[in-house]
This record gives sequence, C-alpha cells and structure tokens, in this order.
Amino acid sequence: RVLKFGGTSVGSPAALLAARDIVRAAEAESRVVVVVSALAGVTSGIEELLAAALARDPSWRDGFRALRERHRRQLAAVAGGRAAVPAADALDGGIERLRDLLRAVELLGEVSPRTRAWVLAAGERLSTPIFAAALTCGGVAAVAVDGTEVLAAVGPHDDALPDVAASRQKVADRLATLGDAVAVVTGFFGGDDAGEVRLFGRGGSDTSATALAAALAAERVEIWTDVDGVATADPRLDPAARWLPRLSYDAVEALAL
Repeated sequence: RVLKFGGTSVGSPAALLAARDIVRAAEAESRVVVVVSALAGVTSGIEELLAAALARDPSWRDGFRALRERHRRQLAAVAGGRAAVPAADALDGGIERLRDLLRAVELLGEVSPRTRAWVLAAGERLSTPIFAAALTCGGVAAVAVDGTEVLAAVGPHDDALPDVAASRQKVADRLATLGDAVAVVTGFFGGDDAGEVRLFGRGGSDTSATALAAALAAERVEIWTDVDGVATADPRLDPAARWLPRLSYDAVEALAL
C-alpha cells in the first residue's frame, strides 16, 4: 500500500503524529510506502524566498530563518533521542544547501530551470526526514528516500512526467536496501537519467504516489487529507452539500481538469 500525506496532514506536530499513527496501523497489516509533501505553505514560501533573492531583496534572509526554525521546532516536537539524529543532520544539510543556492541566485540575479527545480524541491527534502524520525520514535523503523532515487522522470524541469516503466527497477532496487524499514519518499519530483530533479508540477505529490503505486504493482494508493472527502459543492458555500461515497474514474478525471 502506498500512503500519501499532503502538506496540511504534516503541517503541525499534531497532524504529523496523527499521520504517523495511520502509517503504524497500516504497516501492521501490510508492507507500506509513504509519500510526503512539504509542510503546509512551505513550497509557496520558498517560491517567495526565491523571488526575493532573484530581485536582490535581502528580506529573503528573514524568511529563510523562519523556515529553518519551523522545521527544527517540528522535529523537536515529534521525535527525540538517537532516532532524531539522522533527521537533524538531514535538516542541517538541506537547509545549508538551500541557503547557498539562494545566495547564489541573489549574487547572479538569475536562476536557471535546474536551480529553480532544486530550490522548490527543498520543502519535501526537509519534511521527509522529520516524518521518518517520528515513525522511528513511534516504533516503526523508517528511512527518508529521495524521489530521484525511485522515480524516473521525463520532461521539463518544472513540468515533468513520471516514467513508470523505468521506475520499476529503480524503486525495487532502493527498497531492497531498506530491509523491513518503511520508505518515506519525497513527493512532488523524480529524477532524470543524470539524477537531476524534475518537478511534477504543483500538487505533484499525488502524482508521485500514484506513479510509485503503479511501479510497485501496489494493492492500492491512499491519498490522505484533513477533510472528509469530495462533496457535491463547497460546504462552506452550500449547506446542502453532500459527501460522495464513490467517484468514477471519469468523474475524477473531469474534476482534475
């Protein structure tokens, strides 16, 4: 089973721990792979940092420090002890790399598609170690896995598509190295033949999860969210809105357009 958790489902300590418990229950029944988005609002925030750095606006440094502290607080709230050490190291390395790239963009006054893709992928690369540490502290061994290691991607840096056929061997080989540990995979991106980041577009974590499920011939993929489901209308605007127990593939396709 492939379980995917979006930004709001991991955006606070309470939400992340609830997601962790869902994974623990699923893992007790079958082999699972987890796909995780960036913390709620982080990717949009990183886009703003990138725009400020590109404009040589020094205010991006304040936003960067807030981003760094948010992830450190999140890790401290959901994991501790030895299990948190790999995640803390991964956070420090990822944050330092992001800072260096933003500094380079500010200095040059330009950003390449390759650099932009790497910068925007940083949110998932910061959230997955935290989720893996929370699982490990909760009694389920877990390892953060980068999307470039398991998902082959083709197309532009910012709007690529997963290559499921090419991903089958990649994901099988990577999972084989984990033993019984749960893979916590970055959503939103895969890698090209050179291992460079290729984004699947905004909302691309769902794409990551379904592509991984297809590559693994999984029993099912579960897209977890913090709302009750799909309604006939926006419940905030229409009190008569009803929750739909099932949707056909045609209906899902129409809603996605």
